[in-house]
Amino acid sequence: MVAATILWGGTFVILRDTVPHIAPGQLVFARFVAASVVYGALLAARGRRVGGAALRGGAVAGILAALGYLLQAIGITATSAGSSAFLTSAGTLFAALFAWPLLGQRPGRVLALGLAVAILGSALLTLREGLQAGVGEAWTLAGALIFALQVVAVGRWAPRADALAFTAVQSFTMALTMAPLAAGTAGALARLDGAGWWRLGYLVIAASVVAPLLQVTAQRVLPPGRIGLLFALEPVFALVFAVTLGMERFEARWWLGAALILLAVTGVEGHAARRAGSTRPASG
Repeated sequence: MVAATILWGGTFVILRDTVPHIAPGQLVFARFVAASVVYGALLAARGRRVGGAALRGGAVAGILAALGYLLQAIGITATSAGSSAFLTSAGTLFAALFAWPLLGQRPGRVLALGLAVAILGSALLTLREGLQAGVGEAWTLAGALIFALQVVAVGRWAPRADALAFTAVQSFTMALTMAPLAAGTAGALARLDGAGWWRLGYLVIAASVVAPLLQVTAQRVLPPGRIGLLFALEPVFALVFAVTLGMERFEARWWLGAALILLAVTGVEGHAARRAGSTRPASG
Protein backbone atom coordinates (compact mmCIF):
# COMPACT_ATOMS: atom_id res chain seq x y z
CA MET A 1 0.00 0.00 0.00
CA VAL A 2 2.91 2.34 0.67
CA ALA A 3 4.23 1.59 -2.82
CA ALA A 4 0.82 2.51 -4.24
CA THR A 5 0.81 5.85 -2.42
CA ILE A 6 4.26 6.65 -3.83
CA LEU A 7 2.97 6.04 -7.36
CA TRP A 8 -0.20 8.05 -6.77
CA GLY A 9 1.78 10.81 -5.07
CA GLY A 10 3.45 11.56 -8.38
CA THR A 11 0.15 12.01 -10.21
CA PHE A 12 -0.84 15.38 -8.76
CA VAL A 13 1.90 17.35 -10.48
CA ILE A 14 1.29 15.36 -13.66
CA LEU A 15 -2.46 16.01 -13.52
CA ARG A 16 -1.85 19.71 -12.93
CA ASP A 17 0.25 19.87 -16.11
CA THR A 18 -2.09 17.65 -18.16
CA VAL A 19 -5.62 18.96 -17.54
CA PRO A 20 -4.98 22.25 -19.39
CA HIS A 21 -4.60 20.18 -22.58
CA ILE A 22 -7.38 17.60 -22.15
CA ALA A 23 -10.73 17.81 -20.35
CA PRO A 24 -10.99 15.93 -17.02
CA GLY A 25 -13.64 13.50 -18.28
CA GLN A 26 -11.63 12.75 -21.41
CA LEU A 27 -8.48 12.21 -19.38
CA VAL A 28 -10.08 9.73 -16.95
CA PHE A 29 -11.73 7.89 -19.85
CA ALA A 30 -8.46 7.65 -21.79
CA ARG A 31 -6.54 6.45 -18.71
CA PHE A 32 -8.84 3.59 -17.95
CA VAL A 33 -9.55 2.50 -21.51
CA ALA A 34 -5.80 2.07 -21.89
CA ALA A 35 -5.55 0.37 -18.49
CA SER A 36 -8.42 -1.96 -19.44
CA VAL A 37 -6.53 -3.05 -22.55
CA VAL A 38 -3.55 -3.96 -20.36
CA TYR A 39 -5.74 -5.82 -17.87
CA GLY A 40 -7.58 -7.60 -20.67
CA ALA A 41 -4.28 -8.90 -22.04
CA LEU A 42 -3.20 -10.05 -18.56
CA LEU A 43 -6.48 -11.86 -17.95
CA ALA A 44 -6.38 -13.51 -21.39
CA ALA A 45 -2.81 -14.69 -20.81
CA ARG A 46 -3.70 -16.17 -17.45
CA GLY A 47 -6.89 -17.81 -18.69
CA ARG A 48 -8.73 -17.90 -15.37
CA ARG A 49 -12.44 -17.34 -14.81
CA VAL A 50 -13.53 -14.05 -13.22
CA GLY A 51 -15.46 -14.87 -10.03
CA GLY A 52 -18.65 -13.34 -8.71
CA ALA A 53 -16.96 -11.35 -5.94
CA ALA A 54 -14.62 -9.75 -8.49
CA LEU A 55 -17.53 -8.89 -10.78
CA ARG A 56 -19.74 -7.37 -8.07
CA GLY A 57 -17.02 -5.66 -6.08
CA GLY A 58 -15.11 -4.46 -9.12
CA ALA A 59 -18.25 -2.93 -10.62
CA VAL A 60 -19.22 -1.03 -7.44
CA ALA A 61 -15.64 0.09 -6.76
CA GLY A 62 -15.23 1.10 -10.41
CA ILE A 63 -18.24 3.41 -10.40
CA LEU A 64 -17.07 5.08 -7.18
CA ALA A 65 -13.46 5.35 -8.37
CA ALA A 66 -14.53 6.89 -11.71
CA LEU A 67 -16.50 9.59 -9.92
CA GLY A 68 -13.63 10.18 -7.51
CA TYR A 69 -11.06 10.54 -10.29
CA LEU A 70 -13.35 12.84 -12.27
CA LEU A 71 -13.93 15.19 -9.34
CA GLN A 72 -10.22 15.13 -8.53
CA ALA A 73 -9.33 16.06 -12.11
CA ILE A 74 -11.92 18.87 -12.09
CA GLY A 75 -10.65 20.15 -8.74
CA ILE A 76 -7.02 20.32 -9.76
CA THR A 77 -7.90 22.85 -12.47
CA ALA A 78 -8.49 25.37 -9.66
CA THR A 79 -6.01 24.34 -6.96
CA SER A 80 -2.35 23.40 -6.60
CA ALA A 81 -1.00 19.88 -6.97
CA GLY A 82 -0.01 19.86 -3.32
CA SER A 83 -3.41 21.01 -2.04
CA SER A 84 -5.13 18.43 -4.23
CA ALA A 85 -3.02 15.65 -2.74
CA PHE A 86 -3.57 16.84 0.81
CA LEU A 87 -7.36 17.12 0.45
CA THR A 88 -7.50 13.70 -1.15
CA SER A 89 -5.73 12.20 1.85
CA ALA A 90 -7.99 14.06 4.29
CA GLY A 91 -11.08 12.66 2.60
CA THR A 92 -9.86 9.08 2.42
CA LEU A 93 -9.31 9.12 6.18
CA PHE A 94 -13.09 8.91 6.41
CA ALA A 95 -12.90 5.31 5.14
CA ALA A 96 -12.60 4.17 8.75
CA LEU A 97 -15.78 6.05 9.68
CA PHE A 98 -17.70 4.76 6.66
CA ALA A 99 -16.57 1.19 7.40
CA TRP A 100 -18.20 1.34 10.82
CA PRO A 101 -21.86 1.50 9.69
CA LEU A 102 -21.34 -0.19 6.31
CA LEU A 103 -19.10 -3.10 7.33
CA GLY A 104 -19.50 -3.16 11.10
CA GLN A 105 -15.78 -2.44 11.59
CA ARG A 106 -15.53 -0.03 14.50
CA PRO A 107 -12.15 1.74 14.67
CA GLY A 108 -10.14 0.98 17.80
CA ARG A 109 -8.70 3.65 20.08
CA VAL A 110 -5.23 3.59 18.52
CA LEU A 111 -6.60 3.88 14.98
CA ALA A 112 -9.04 6.61 16.03
CA LEU A 113 -6.19 8.58 17.61
CA GLY A 114 -4.07 8.06 14.49
CA LEU A 115 -6.90 9.31 12.29
CA ALA A 116 -7.35 12.39 14.47
CA VAL A 117 -3.63 13.23 14.26
CA ALA A 118 -3.65 12.65 10.49
CA ILE A 119 -6.70 14.88 10.06
CA LEU A 120 -4.92 17.61 12.01
CA GLY A 121 -1.89 17.15 9.76
CA SER A 122 -4.08 17.31 6.68
CA ALA A 123 -5.74 20.49 7.97
CA LEU A 124 -2.33 22.15 8.33
CA LEU A 125 -1.48 21.03 4.81
CA THR A 126 -4.71 21.88 3.02
CA LEU A 127 -6.26 25.05 4.30
CA ARG A 128 -5.42 28.23 2.47
CA GLU A 129 -4.44 31.47 4.17
CA GLY A 130 -7.28 32.65 6.36
CA LEU A 131 -8.66 29.11 6.67
CA GLN A 132 -10.62 29.54 3.45
CA ALA A 133 -11.24 26.82 0.85
CA GLY A 134 -11.89 27.55 -2.82
CA VAL A 135 -14.00 25.86 -5.49
CA GLY A 136 -11.14 23.61 -6.55
CA GLU A 137 -10.68 22.41 -2.98
CA ALA A 138 -14.42 21.69 -2.68
CA TRP A 139 -14.44 19.52 -5.82
CA THR A 140 -11.32 17.70 -4.66
CA LEU A 141 -12.69 17.00 -1.18
CA ALA A 142 -15.95 15.68 -2.65
CA GLY A 143 -13.93 13.31 -4.82
CA ALA A 144 -11.88 12.24 -1.81
CA LEU A 145 -15.00 11.29 0.17
CA ILE A 146 -16.08 9.15 -2.77
CA PHE A 147 -12.62 7.56 -2.77
CA ALA A 148 -13.20 6.72 0.90
CA LEU A 149 -16.38 4.87 -0.09
CA GLN A 150 -14.39 3.09 -2.80
CA VAL A 151 -11.92 1.90 -0.15
CA VAL A 152 -14.85 0.46 1.83
CA ALA A 153 -16.24 -1.24 -1.29
CA VAL A 154 -12.86 -2.84 -2.01
CA GLY A 155 -12.66 -3.95 1.61
CA ARG A 156 -16.11 -5.55 1.29
CA TRP A 157 -15.31 -7.79 -1.70
CA ALA A 158 -11.53 -7.95 -2.25
CA PRO A 159 -10.79 -10.54 0.49
CA ARG A 160 -12.91 -13.07 -1.44
CA ALA A 161 -11.79 -12.11 -4.94
CA ASP A 162 -8.76 -12.58 -7.13
CA ALA A 163 -6.84 -9.28 -7.04
CA LEU A 164 -6.10 -9.12 -10.78
CA ALA A 165 -9.67 -9.98 -11.79
CA PHE A 166 -11.13 -7.49 -9.30
CA THR A 167 -8.89 -4.66 -10.49
CA ALA A 168 -9.58 -5.50 -14.14
CA VAL A 169 -13.36 -5.33 -13.64
CA GLN A 170 -12.92 -2.08 -11.73
CA SER A 171 -10.94 -0.62 -14.64
CA PHE A 172 -13.48 -1.79 -17.24
CA THR A 173 -16.30 -0.27 -15.18
CA MET A 174 -14.48 3.04 -14.84
CA ALA A 175 -14.01 3.27 -18.61
CA LEU A 176 -17.71 2.53 -19.19
CA THR A 177 -18.80 5.01 -16.53
CA MET A 178 -16.77 7.78 -18.15
CA ALA A 179 -17.84 6.93 -21.72
CA PRO A 180 -20.61 9.61 -21.82
CA LEU A 181 -17.89 12.25 -21.27
CA ALA A 182 -15.52 10.81 -23.87
CA ALA A 183 -16.58 12.88 -26.88
CA GLY A 184 -13.56 14.48 -28.49
CA THR A 185 -11.03 12.34 -26.63
CA ALA A 186 -9.26 11.18 -29.79
CA GLY A 187 -8.78 14.76 -30.97
CA ALA A 188 -7.51 15.89 -27.59
CA LEU A 189 -5.01 13.04 -27.48
CA ALA A 190 -3.82 13.86 -31.00
CA ARG A 191 -2.98 17.39 -29.85
CA LEU A 192 -0.73 16.23 -27.00
CA ASP A 193 2.97 16.85 -27.45
CA GLY A 194 5.74 14.44 -26.54
CA ALA A 195 5.81 15.48 -22.88
CA GLY A 196 2.03 15.11 -22.74
CA TRP A 197 2.26 11.51 -23.94
CA TRP A 198 4.92 10.72 -21.33
CA ARG A 199 2.67 12.14 -18.61
CA LEU A 200 -0.28 10.14 -19.92
CA GLY A 201 1.88 7.02 -19.97
CA TYR A 202 2.68 7.46 -16.28
CA LEU A 203 -0.99 8.01 -15.47
CA VAL A 204 -1.91 4.80 -17.29
CA ILE A 205 0.83 2.36 -16.25
CA ALA A 206 1.84 3.57 -12.80
CA ALA A 207 -1.37 5.16 -11.55
CA SER A 208 -4.11 3.20 -13.36
CA VAL A 209 -2.64 -0.30 -13.66
CA VAL A 210 0.02 -0.92 -11.02
CA ALA A 211 -1.18 1.24 -8.09
CA PRO A 212 -4.83 0.03 -8.13
CA LEU A 213 -3.64 -3.58 -8.26
CA LEU A 214 -1.39 -2.91 -5.26
CA GLN A 215 -4.32 -1.37 -3.37
CA VAL A 216 -6.64 -4.32 -4.03
CA THR A 217 -3.88 -6.77 -3.09
CA ALA A 218 -3.29 -4.89 0.17
CA GLN A 219 -7.01 -4.78 0.97
CA ARG A 220 -7.26 -8.54 0.82
CA VAL A 221 -5.56 -8.55 4.25
CA LEU A 222 -5.86 -5.00 5.67
CA PRO A 223 -9.13 -3.41 6.88
CA PRO A 224 -10.44 -0.19 5.24
CA GLY A 225 -9.59 1.93 8.29
CA ARG A 226 -5.88 1.20 8.08
CA ILE A 227 -5.94 1.54 4.30
CA GLY A 228 -7.53 4.98 4.66
CA LEU A 229 -4.81 5.99 7.08
CA LEU A 230 -2.07 4.67 4.79
CA PHE A 231 -3.58 6.79 2.01
CA ALA A 232 -2.53 9.75 4.15
CA LEU A 233 1.04 9.04 3.04
CA GLU A 234 0.07 10.11 -0.47
CA PRO A 235 0.40 13.85 0.21
CA VAL A 236 3.77 13.33 1.87
CA PHE A 237 5.11 11.83 -1.35
CA ALA A 238 3.17 14.40 -3.38
CA LEU A 239 4.89 17.12 -1.37
CA VAL A 240 8.27 15.79 -2.45
CA PHE A 241 7.18 15.61 -6.10
CA ALA A 242 5.56 19.05 -5.99
CA VAL A 243 8.62 20.73 -4.45
CA THR A 244 11.12 19.05 -6.76
CA LEU A 245 9.44 18.39 -10.11
CA GLY A 246 6.46 20.73 -9.72
CA MET A 247 8.46 23.76 -8.50
CA GLU A 248 5.74 24.64 -5.97
CA ARG A 249 6.43 26.54 -2.74
CA PHE A 250 5.15 25.41 0.64
CA GLU A 251 4.83 27.05 4.04
CA ALA A 252 6.51 25.75 7.18
CA ARG A 253 3.18 24.65 8.69
CA TRP A 254 2.67 22.31 5.73
CA TRP A 255 5.85 20.46 6.64
CA LEU A 256 4.52 20.18 10.19
CA GLY A 257 1.35 18.68 8.76
CA ALA A 258 3.37 16.12 6.82
CA ALA A 259 5.26 15.24 10.02
CA LEU A 260 1.98 14.67 11.88
CA ILE A 261 0.73 12.37 9.12
CA LEU A 262 3.95 10.35 9.29
CA LEU A 263 3.62 10.18 13.08
CA ALA A 264 0.04 8.92 12.79
CA VAL A 265 0.86 6.24 10.22
CA THR A 266 3.97 4.96 11.98
CA GLY A 267 2.18 4.92 15.33
CA VAL A 268 -0.79 2.89 14.10
CA GLU A 269 1.27 0.51 11.98
CA GLY A 270 3.80 0.03 14.78
CA HIS A 271 0.99 -0.84 17.19
CA ALA A 272 -0.47 -3.31 14.67
CA ALA A 273 2.95 -4.93 14.18
CA ARG A 274 3.43 -5.33 17.94
CA ARG A 275 -0.01 -6.90 18.31
CA ALA A 276 0.68 -9.29 15.44
CA GLY A 277 3.99 -10.26 17.00
CA SER A 278 2.46 -10.92 20.39
CA THR A 279 -0.15 -13.28 18.93
CA ARG A 280 2.33 -15.48 17.02
CA PRO A 281 2.91 -18.89 18.60
CA ALA A 282 6.34 -19.39 20.13
CA SER A 283 8.71 -21.39 17.91
CA GLY A 284 10.62 -24.49 19.04
